[in-house]
Amino acid sequence: MGTFTKIARTLSLVMLSGGSAAIVFAAIVLVKAATAKGIPVAEAATANAPLFIAYSRVALGSAIVLLIAEVIDLVTNKNKAALSKVRYVSSVICAIAAFGFALGIVPPLEELLPLIAQDPAAHEKFHKLHEMSRVIFGISILGAFTSLLIPIFGKSEETIASTKTTAAPVETA
Repeated sequence: MGTFTKIARTLSLVMLSGGSAAIVFAAIVLVKAATAKGIPVAEAATANAPLFIAYSRVALGSAIVLLIAEVIDLVTNKNKAALSKVRYVSSVICAIAAFGFALGIVPPLEELLPLIAQDPAAHEKFHKLHEMSRVIFGISILGAFTSLLIPIFGKSEETIASTKTTAAPVETA
């Protein structure tokens, strides 16, 4: 994998794992702090919605870059270790989850946001989508962390390729 591709892949995975985890952590802390001050949970969550909406765009961009980097590696790397295939799968799972969040969950949540205070049906739909987003976020975080950490547990493709090309022939008597 080329240096630029490695950097793009790593930065994307950092955003999709650490960024997602940070967003979830921030939302939990902000909602708890608001409810401790007597603000209803729905109102506190509504105040945090712009954070998730903005992050969905970052996650979408990161997922696109991740997929491009993985496709480049898939095409250019002929000596794939078994762990590389697991990495590709976990990257795709992460990207699909990020696409689902950014394109499937956030737009309806954004539309429902102004209605949830007055319309119980809108509030219920919002709540269901929010619960789905928790699962999707979890899948995205798990896929990103897995893809990010897999290369640590096996020989890199470069090591495998250089071993195959530089191994000295063995003489037999």
